[in-house]
Amino acid sequence: MSLNGQRRIIKPYQKFLARVEDIPLAFRDTVVPVDPEAFKAKTEPKKLPIVDLEYTLVPRGGGYYNVVDVNGKVMNEKALRKEAAGELISSLK
Repeated sequence: MSLNGQRRIIKPYQKFLARVEDIPLAFRDTVVPVDPEAFKAKTEPKKLPIVDLEYTLVPRGGGYYNVVDVNGKVMNEKALRKEAAGELISSLK
């Protein structure tokens, strides 16, 4: 393992001083930190809150509908009948 692109070789069981950012992701599971809480906080992905999205039916004409989310993005590829659009909304939730 080398740190920061340097040609420094860390041997097994050797103690060294480094920032978490300096240790490559491929080696983070093999390094045992002195302060596990600091290491854990910087390596675990942040958990995003789960947001329940709202979907609405927007008529296209001719008895066809689009399923649109709160941001205005159309969720279906083709125009759908009302029953099929309702099924799509229930599957998205």
